[in-house]
Amino acid sequence: MSERIYSVTALIGEVNALLEQGFAGVAVEGEVTNASYSARGHVYFTLKDEGAAMDCVLWATRAQRLKFRLEDGLAVLVRGSLTIYAQRGRFQMVAEDVQPQGVGALQLAFEQLKARLEREGLFDPARKRPLPALPNRVGIVTSPTGAALQDMLKVLRRHPRLEVVVAPAAVQGEGAAAAIAAAIDRLSRSGRVEVVIVGRGGGSLEDLWAFNEEPVARAIAACTVPVISGVGHEVDFTIADFVADVRAATPTQAAEMVVGRLEEQERRLQEARQRLARDLRRQLQLARAHLAGLEGSSGLARLPQRVRLARERLERAARLAPALRRVFEAGRAGLERAARSLQRLPARVAAGGHRRLLASRRQQLVQLVGAQTRRLRSRVEGGARALDHLGPQRVLARGYSITTLEGSSAPLKDASRVHGGQVLLTRLARGRVRSLVSSAGLDEPGGRSRPAPQPSLFDDPPAPDPSRDERSEG
Repeated sequence: MSERIYSVTALIGEVNALLEQGFAGVAVEGEVTNASYSARGHVYFTLKDEGAAMDCVLWATRAQRLKFRLEDGLAVLVRGSLTIYAQRGRFQMVAEDVQPQGVGALQLAFEQLKARLEREGLFDPARKRPLPALPNRVGIVTSPTGAALQDMLKVLRRHPRLEVVVAPAAVQGEGAAAAIAAAIDRLSRSGRVEVVIVGRGGGSLEDLWAFNEEPVARAIAACTVPVISGVGHEVDFTIADFVADVRAATPTQAAEMVVGRLEEQERRLQEARQRLARDLRRQLQLARAHLAGLEGSSGLARLPQRVRLARERLERAARLAPALRRVFEAGRAGLERAARSLQRLPARVAAGGHRRLLASRRQQLVQLVGAQTRRLRSRVEGGARALDHLGPQRVLARGYSITTLEGSSAPLKDASRVHGGQVLLTRLARGRVRSLVSSAGLDEPGGRSRPAPQPSLFDDPPAPDPSRDERSEG
């Protein structure tokens, strides 16, 4: 029997044919080591267990379908076919599908991306922005045909002045993540909105997966306005929830956060308006009570007349000013005529008595004008002082007081109206005095009681008589 001699290529070709026939569609489990991604997207890794190791390759077209990233130490189940890489004569497995062991592929991808973005600081509370206190326009990124949009619009329409801008995007299926990221970017660059809501209704992990992909997380982090994430139900958490400035349990709650801030500001404004109205009413009541206490004063009754007299005096003084100017102009004209006459006199006469006479007359004229001016200023200042002394407070400051019965605003003018046991309120220049009457009235020699006359509030107090003892009023 003659020996068959193979070329290297022929031998590897026959071995590959045997491997492909006998080990097509084989599944192997093990631990990933030496995982690396090429520039073209191919993944090269080693699958090993306690006793052996095997090279594996996952071509780029298959690697793009993986939801997670192959990393060293990951336990996986690899399905594919066995072959020999002819150029190197190396045995390897061409993987067609890779599944993680002990955890689902989506959950693993979720945990991997979450850990990576957290290391980058995208979840840091320090970068979270507060929602605007009074938003005027809100943007919504969601499916235009989903129930979540209608739920949000129903809440947002409670505030009629709030403008809503909808950026439609697919929220499920192939290409949804890219569509959501693009919609967020459009709203961010438009400058038309002050807050963005990214949301959709509930579903399975696969249904919500678009909100767990990196492009959406990057778009939320780069948005120039605060972002509210309202994806799924309360128990659902996505990567978008962690990156967003605020997380809402549902899309409806996200809309409530926006409208609630507006309604809270309106409530505070209404409370402030009510407090202001109460304060104004209280001030008005106090002013009316104060006026009621002063309306019976005889001094106040004469106040309009005194003001009218003072005004007439001021008007007369004002009319004196033109007359005074005419006198001054006449004196100036006379002085000029005298000067012209003096110029026509001989130099000897002008240098003599006429010049002295002219100087004397000029001095007299200056004194006359000064006296008239002082009299006019005195009358004006006197009128101003009279107006200043007409106020009730100034009268009280001179030592007078206003006394009323407790519960009444009319001032007491007659002592006969006062009886023992009554309470009097006496208003002074500073403060009030509350007193209890033990007796009232003034006794005359015949045993009759006559009221004591009440002096005017606007008269000066009488000078004390040294021959009489000082008595205090009751």
